[in-house]
Amino acid sequence: MSATKNVSLDSWPALAYSDFAATQHLLHMCLQVVGKLKLNEPFQSQWAELPLWLSARGLTTGPIPYGDGAYEIYVDLLSHAVECVTSWGFTGQLPLRSMSVAQFTEQLFDLLRKAGVEVSINLKPQEVPNTIPFDQDTEQRPYEASLVTSWWRILLSTQRVMRIFQGRFKGKTQPIGLMWGTLDIRDVRYNGKPASAGPKADYIRRNAMTEELVEVGWWSGSAAYPKAAFYSFTYPQPEGIEKESISPSSARWDAAMGEFLLDYDDLRKSADPDGDLLAFFETSYRAGAARAGWNPNLVGTGTPE
Repeated sequence: MSATKNVSLDSWPALAYSDFAATQHLLHMCLQVVGKLKLNEPFQSQWAELPLWLSARGLTTGPIPYGDGAYEIYVDLLSHAVECVTSWGFTGQLPLRSMSVAQFTEQLFDLLRKAGVEVSINLKPQEVPNTIPFDQDTEQRPYEASLVTSWWRILLSTQRVMRIFQGRFKGKTQPIGLMWGTLDIRDVRYNGKPASAGPKADYIRRNAMTEELVEVGWWSGSAAYPKAAFYSFTYPQPEGIEKESISPSSARWDAAMGEFLLDYDDLRKSADPDGDLLAFFETSYRAGAARAGWNPNLVGTGTPE
């Protein structure tokens, strides 16, 4: 067998929110439709079962139990198609292209029916200002394939660094994945102490914020913060955390967002993006953990002894 040539790719490509925003809406809603299929799986603490997992070509639901078997949805962000495969041998796909959210929803459920899968979801989007039901969102939306591929490559690079960060923690974590509600990739650490989301929290937060945590992640921007950025927050937020110094020098506390931020464009300027991102994760975790009184022995070297 001949060896495959190692092709060098830009692991931290440009992604301006102003360019991506229109495509992001369609992508986000499509991924919510796919992600909601996972709500048919047994609930795991803090929604640990719900993320979409990164793959070598995009995203996947992983196997979803159905009857005596399972089906799986792959979102291929290189060939830009959604594929359904089943344990009983069905394979089928639909293209990802400029369309409406309603069209995508109809086509996906048509594909599922062809696969022999009869399921339903709540058609209302979650954790977004726009709550037009998927099947009623009929506006034609652009799908810029090159921008979507760039977005996914950033997810892959972020996960690469997150795995190093996660491996150093001795306490409870969750598998790293894309949270399709908020469209961010995240890694979360827990210290084992109970917490409450508060009496006004919605159903999602009531089942997510049940333990003290420190979360780090990346998202591609929103109308409220129109820049791609890495973030870190401690919950409950400890007093004085905004006074802590973190690395790299371009990272900062954002009072409006209530968390530490490192703008993605600032990281791209770095001579060592992976190293600076790991420093951001590490220093912002230490800032939150120290202020919240976490056990310092929860962090190790991340290497076998």
